[in-house]
Amino acid sequence: MNSKLEDLIAKFSQNAGLENIPPSEGVWKFSADGNVFGVTGDGEGRVWLFGEIPFADPAKKEALLKSAMEANYFHRGTGGATFALNPDTGALTLITSERLDALGEEAFFAFVEKFVNTLAVWNGISDGSRPSAESSAEPPAESSAAPKFAYEAGFIQV
Repeated sequence: MNSKLEDLIAKFSQNAGLENIPPSEGVWKFSADGNVFGVTGDGEGRVWLFGEIPFADPAKKEALLKSAMEANYFHRGTGGATFALNPDTGALTLITSERLDALGEEAFFAFVEKFVNTLAVWNGISDGSRPSAESSAEPPAESSAAPKFAYEAGFIQV
């Protein structure tokens, strides 16, 4: 494992108020407001971030995949990350990487934050594709709360 990556993860964990837990099979797993993501190195000097976007409504899977592929076009809707289908599980996965030598502590934190924000948006898009519950007799109350997928730094380890 790369010592610079281990150091960045330790500082990230400390900054987020988390216990610094060693990776499992070379992957550190975190969750920010329910958006689970992994961090790993590749031995070639790159750090990789990845997270899965569940298909909330199987009937709308093709529409979500189409939207993801359109967002991949010149990264116009991915925050610089790329969508792929995990060949082992079929899960829609958001992936990005950066050279470790280009990342100091603050740059690493910003890299993770940008990725988690993008992951949260796409999880929100997927959640929005869930079939609606049976409508009630009363209309839903108006709310000024932020959308479900709005990002707030609330990291936890998983």
